[in-house]
Amino acid sequence: MNETIRQFFAACHPFGLPLLACSVAMLAAILYHLLFTRQHKCLSLLEDIATGAAPAAAAEHLYPRDALVAVLRLIASEPGSPSLEQQVEARLRSIIDRQRAGMTLISIVTTIAPMLGILGTAWGLVDIFGVFGAPDAQDSIAMGISKALYTTIFGLAIAVPGTIALSCFERALERRATRLDQCFTDLLANRNKLSA
Repeated sequence: MNETIRQFFAACHPFGLPLLACSVAMLAAILYHLLFTRQHKCLSLLEDIATGAAPAAAAEHLYPRDALVAVLRLIASEPGSPSLEQQVEARLRSIIDRQRAGMTLISIVTTIAPMLGILGTAWGLVDIFGVFGAPDAQDSIAMGISKALYTTIFGLAIAVPGTIALSCFERALERRATRLDQCFTDLLANRNKLSA
């Protein structure tokens, strides 16, 4: 097994290590996003508060440190403030930006990895064309082409799961942002009831 891996990286030389670094960075970014992106367990309760099905004090009692509850606290403490909507919007934007943890790195790696793979293939093809006209060129060319394609395979093997993960994360973030927007629009519309 170790010999096969060693041969694979030898075939990808000099692009094997940068592609390996891309795959490690991709895995780390995906794990970082999954582990450290908060789902805000209080969102369902806030939606109930917005519709009047639950009292505002329930969120403060159950989730006192949650960033969304801090926004609810702002709405309840300053219901008549003329800049309240802008303040709420700014805080929600900040919360959504924090939810994007790791997604920028995933996007960068999914762009770079296939390019490195294609660059490695071009590099290998240049070596292949160097053996034309030499004795036993057919064997060298066939072996060289298979080696040249290893980097493309490696680059695509990194980019495809990254693209899938990024798409799933973007969709989940979009759904969460829509729920947050609707919830806080309703909370702002009923802000006088929250402060009472």
